[in-house]
Amino acid sequence: MRVCIIGWYGTETIGDRGILAGIFSLLHQSVGNFSVQLGSLYPYFTERTLHEDASFYKNICGKEIEIKLFDSRESKQLETAISESDLVIVGGGPLMHINAMFMLEYAFKRAKKLGKKTMLFGCGVGPLHKSRHQKATVSIAEQSDCIVLRDTASKSFLQELYKAHGSKWNDAKVQVSLDPSMQCLFDFQRHAGSPQADFASPEYIAVNMRAFPDEYSKSNKRKIINDNLRDFLLKLSENFAYKKIRLIPMHYFHIGNDDRDFLNTLALQLNKQNIEVQNINLSLEQTMEVFQNAWLNIGMRFHSVVFQTILNGRNFILDYTEPQKGKISGFLNDMDGNSFYKERYFNLQTLSNSQDVQLGLDNIDLSQKFSFDIDSVKKKLEVYTTTLKSLA
Repeated sequence: MRVCIIGWYGTETIGDRGILAGIFSLLHQSVGNFSVQLGSLYPYFTERTLHEDASFYKNICGKEIEIKLFDSRESKQLETAISESDLVIVGGGPLMHINAMFMLEYAFKRAKKLGKKTMLFGCGVGPLHKSRHQKATVSIAEQSDCIVLRDTASKSFLQELYKAHGSKWNDAKVQVSLDPSMQCLFDFQRHAGSPQADFASPEYIAVNMRAFPDEYSKSNKRKIINDNLRDFLLKLSENFAYKKIRLIPMHYFHIGNDDRDFLNTLALQLNKQNIEVQNINLSLEQTMEVFQNAWLNIGMRFHSVVFQTILNGRNFILDYTEPQKGKISGFLNDMDGNSFYKERYFNLQTLSNSQDVQLGLDNIDLSQKFSFDIDSVKKKLEVYTTTLKSLA
């Protein structure tokens, strides 16, 4: 099968790289032989990340994958890639209010004209505050032969958008699974084995934070939230002075906000000896190793939460997305029903002033790990392989 993958590649985070590895694994399981034309907004950046993760792709698929990069901002390159493919997919990530959405809409319309199959592959829906981006989302969904979303909340929101924009909803067309990166996590665990760290060993706490992105809120809360993150990190450093606090980026590119900018700012402001920033790029596999072997994890970016929850289970969540609407709460609702993480979760958008975030770890048994029915989760991921087989 010849597959064209488009989306947010070119500005990819470690999470996007996990999604891509998960897609490769699911394609390998379902159709066997496949080649990929990967659309990138900034191909030179994607070329580097593909190189860093190539050995992991080979491990999970048992062979090297034929990948051809193209610039998805260039209409001729995009049209050529679509014409040379059997299936065009939006490979995970959010359908949200950014203008690259119109490229996705154009690509799916072009694919349908050429008689190509189309699929939304593990996407989320939102935030979508602007009408033109909402309409583009509905249009993309209408042009999709198959839709598999990453959480139940995304399906509910997409249905609301259909109703708001006068489109006919087809419930049977829209399926729900989990984020495709979870397949990548299970593949990693299969090859890496059990975590090396024992809870009793005084190793490190892995922390992912990002500067609060204004596009995730209708109100300006940037300063309040960023100040709280600094204060939270200070308390963490002081309360666990006997442990190293490792600040782990999930994004290493200035477009989309390189996490290292914010993390180094925090580290310099606090000037604590046990805080260190991971400034040298980590690959996808190396990042998973850090989270798996941490004594405790604290995550803010969506995929840091997903990785830490599945790979380790001793984690605390700082959710920057919309309360009860965002992708983090959507993931937790489907995985946990807010049971285990009730005391291990804080939504940053609920803050009203500085110093609202409490450490919240003193009264929690940190040795406890989140547990889940792995067979049930893998069953949900089979939605992807079943759908791909139907399109082959």
